[in-house]
Amino acid sequence: NDQDPEEVRKWLEETYPDIERQAEAEDAEILWTDECGVDADHHPGTGYARKGERSTMEVPKSHIRRSVISAVGNNGEFHFMTYTGTLDADLFILFLEGLLTETSKKIYLITDRLSAHDAVKVWAWVIQHQDRIDMFLFPRRSPELNPDEYLNNDLKGNVHRAGLPNDKDELADRIHAFLLKLLDLPGHVMSYFRHPCVQYAAAHD
Repeated sequence: NDQDPEEVRKWLEETYPDIERQAEAEDAEILWTDECGVDADHHPGTGYARKGERSTMEVPKSHIRRSVISAVGNNGEFHFMTYTGTLDADLFILFLEGLLTETSKKIYLITDRLSAHDAVKVWAWVIQHQDRIDMFLFPRRSPELNPDEYLNNDLKGNVHRAGLPNDKDELADRIHAFLLKLLDLPGHVMSYFRHPCVQYAAAHD
């Protein structure tokens, strides 16, 4: 782990409080974004078997995978887009364009340093739309500081709770069912900000 403790300290004590103050001054909405891939062949770490027998599990054809990019806000805001394949700068810009159509306030978007996010093409697009959006990068290798990571964990747990999906359609249906439900559960989205690592980002009373 090449996390820099000084970078993290600066983020928590200086950078993020500054972002919050700027957002308040501009009446902007702060959103945290991340991606996650959900596999139909992902399996829980525990299995059940009779004594003396190996625990086995039927796994569907591997590489049935769908990915989600989402953004959450500490007042329960939630946006998402699903995709297949690998996220690149063009796909990320497509997601950002969607965010601008779904929101009315200016957005302060906080993201990690994935090359698809921190790309020349993306920054050029952000500058072109700076009346509506600004982008800020997390400290390096600090996923625990991103509230959207806790949504990803929740999504994966929910998709596999009913057993492994059998095919790509079932996987897509389960992902969409969970995400669509979340649109109507702002309190649940806010609960992601209760994790000790992201309480710094929770809404103030």
